[in-house]
Amino acid sequence: MRQCGAIPTLLFAGVLSGCTIPLASWSSHVTAPPDDGSALDARLTRCAALGANASDDPSCQSAWAEARHRILPVPAEK
Repeated sequence: MRQCGAIPTLLFAGVLSGCTIPLASWSSHVTAPPDDGSALDARLTRCAALGANASDDPSCQSAWAEARHRILPVPAEK
Protein backbone atom coordinates (compact mmCIF):
# COMPACT_ATOMS: atom_id res chain seq x y z
CA MET A 1 0.00 0.00 0.00
CA ARG A 2 2.88 2.41 0.58
CA GLN A 3 3.82 2.26 -3.09
CA CYS A 4 0.40 3.61 -4.08
CA GLY A 5 0.94 6.70 -1.95
CA ALA A 6 4.50 7.25 -3.16
CA ILE A 7 3.58 7.50 -6.84
CA PRO A 8 1.16 10.45 -6.45
CA THR A 9 3.64 12.16 -4.13
CA LEU A 10 6.42 11.85 -6.73
CA LEU A 11 4.09 13.08 -9.47
CA PHE A 12 3.08 16.06 -7.35
CA ALA A 13 6.73 16.88 -6.63
CA GLY A 14 7.55 16.67 -10.35
CA VAL A 15 4.66 18.96 -11.32
CA LEU A 16 5.56 21.42 -8.58
CA SER A 17 9.21 21.61 -9.63
CA GLY A 18 8.16 22.00 -13.27
CA CYS A 19 6.05 25.02 -12.33
CA THR A 20 8.72 26.74 -10.29
CA ILE A 21 11.46 26.53 -12.91
CA PRO A 22 9.71 28.86 -15.40
CA LEU A 23 8.85 31.26 -12.59
CA ALA A 24 12.48 31.44 -11.54
CA SER A 25 13.64 32.25 -15.06
CA TRP A 26 10.81 34.76 -15.54
CA SER A 27 11.71 36.70 -12.41
CA SER A 28 15.11 37.59 -13.83
CA HIS A 29 13.38 39.53 -16.64
CA VAL A 30 11.21 41.63 -14.36
CA THR A 31 12.20 45.28 -14.15
CA ALA A 32 13.06 46.94 -10.88
CA PRO A 33 10.18 48.30 -8.85
CA PRO A 34 9.38 51.95 -9.45
CA ASP A 35 11.22 54.48 -7.33
CA ASP A 36 9.13 55.76 -4.43
CA GLY A 37 10.66 59.24 -4.77
CA SER A 38 13.18 59.00 -1.94
CA ALA A 39 16.13 59.14 -4.36
CA LEU A 40 14.73 62.28 -5.94
CA ASP A 41 14.05 63.74 -2.50
CA ALA A 42 17.68 63.15 -1.54
CA ARG A 43 18.91 64.84 -4.71
CA LEU A 44 16.62 67.84 -4.13
CA THR A 45 17.77 68.11 -0.51
CA ARG A 46 21.39 68.13 -1.69
CA CYS A 47 20.57 70.89 -4.17
CA ALA A 48 18.86 72.94 -1.48
CA ALA A 49 22.00 72.66 0.65
CA LEU A 50 24.13 73.95 -2.25
CA GLY A 51 22.19 77.20 -2.29
CA ALA A 52 22.95 79.53 -5.20
CA ASN A 53 25.62 77.13 -6.53
CA ALA A 54 22.90 74.59 -7.34
CA SER A 55 21.87 76.50 -10.47
CA ASP A 56 25.17 75.55 -12.12
CA ASP A 57 25.09 71.89 -10.99
CA PRO A 58 23.98 69.47 -13.78
CA SER A 59 22.70 66.97 -11.20
CA CYS A 60 20.45 69.61 -9.66
CA GLN A 61 19.19 70.69 -13.06
CA SER A 62 18.19 67.10 -13.89
CA ALA A 63 16.62 66.64 -10.44
CA TRP A 64 14.52 69.78 -10.91
CA ALA A 65 13.48 68.63 -14.39
CA GLU A 66 12.44 65.24 -12.98
CA ALA A 67 10.50 66.93 -10.16
CA ARG A 68 8.69 69.17 -12.66
CA HIS A 69 7.89 66.14 -14.81
CA ARG A 70 6.37 64.32 -11.81
CA ILE A 71 4.33 67.31 -10.64
CA LEU A 72 3.19 69.04 -13.80
CA PRO A 73 1.03 67.29 -16.41
CA VAL A 74 2.54 66.58 -19.78
CA PRO A 75 1.24 69.19 -22.26
CA ALA A 76 -1.04 67.81 -24.98
CA GLU A 77 0.44 67.89 -28.46
CA LYS A 78 -1.40 70.00 -31.01
